[in-house]
Amino acid sequence: MNLSVIGTGYVGLVSGTCFAEMGNQVICVDNNPEKLKKLNSGKIPIYEPGLEILFHRNIEKKRLAFTDDLKKAILETDVIFLCLPTPQGEDGSADLKYVFNVANEIGKILSDSKTNDFKMLVNKSTVPVGTSREVTAILQKHNINNFEVVSNPEFLREGFAVDDFMKPDRIVVGANSQKVFESRKFRDN
Repeated sequence: MNLSVIGTGYVGLVSGTCFAEMGNQVICVDNNPEKLKKLNSGKIPIYEPGLEILFHRNIEKKRLAFTDDLKKAILETDVIFLCLPTPQGEDGSADLKYVFNVANEIGKILSDSKTNDFKMLVNKSTVPVGTSREVTAILQKHNINNFEVVSNPEFLREGFAVDDFMKPDRIVVGANSQKVFESRKFRDN
């Protein structure tokens, strides 16, 4: 399956690398040129046991790539994982500006491309209840209808993230409709 991971922070880098290890083609997107330069030269900006081996193996097998080209990643992939920062505000709430900004960019890309390919946006960022509805509304403002926004919170512990991802004790997936689960494209993968 072709996947994109938007954001190469802790969750994004671990998720993208582990998805590639499972045999998927993964495009990781980030807007930080220095971080991309390091990743593309084989340097990992975080330490996580076991990540380096998987990272290099999947780059070598050409299953893992890094870019700042959001449009290319969106148009070439079926499943888009949002692994964006949601820093805590002064009142303790999650700041969702990065999630909403990327959702708006995705809406523009899909609208401009006139593609009718089904896209699944999976939110792995730590977000409050109702965020999927807001992301859905943003995409609908761009007249995008052939998509589903899914929630798939991460349960990665620092120092154990690769093991937690590859051998999870639970997987939580939530969607507003059966559309995602009934889609043969995703069910067979």
